[in-house]
Amino acid sequence: MKKIFFLLAVFFLVVSYKMVGQDFDVMELTYPEELEIIKRADWGWLPLEKAKEEAEIKKITIHHGGVEFTKGKDPVELMKTLQKWSRAEKNWIDMPYHFMIDLDGNIYEALPVNYPGDTNIEYDPTGHVSIEVMGNYEVQEFSENQLNAVVSLSAYLAKEFDVSLSDIKTHKDYSEMTVCPGKNIYKYFEDSFFIKMVKESLDN
Repeated sequence: MKKIFFLLAVFFLVVSYKMVGQDFDVMELTYPEELEIIKRADWGWLPLEKAKEEAEIKKITIHHGGVEFTKGKDPVELMKTLQKWSRAEKNWIDMPYHFMIDLDGNIYEALPVNYPGDTNIEYDPTGHVSIEVMGNYEVQEFSENQLNAVVSLSAYLAKEFDVSLSDIKTHKDYSEMTVCPGKNIYKYFEDSFFIKMVKESLDN
């Protein structure tokens, strides 16, 4: 009996070791020159230690962080902390968003787009590319630089993955349990101004 337990322990140790050491598929995107993206390797993203079923991209969904993020704070430190928390505390494969945008409108790659994100509430993010704007836009103002960044990124993703304009929405459009992405971002969706900007970008 002891021998069986010993062999099982060795088996699970080997499986765990392979899981951690394995290279998982990461879809790398090629961006147009005018869309400046800070790549995962450039901000210190840690490679995946596990993965889950990949999904075809059908939607683009806009989020905010929900926590105030102010001038002087380091966006890279925020992303590294989020990645660590997501993996250690939530047991997710990585941070829940595919792209993150800081206060100046800089765009960072996060979770590889071929893997669905995660959520604390009831909606299913499978098939969504999730774009998060750092901060809490119930109380913070959404800047022109941030707006232009989200529009440009959304237009690129819509073209790259053949996502219709009607499938570019916000988190709260899929859930009654959240105000995400906050009223100061959502107002651009309420009057369709955001979608008009994306369409103009695609038409140019």
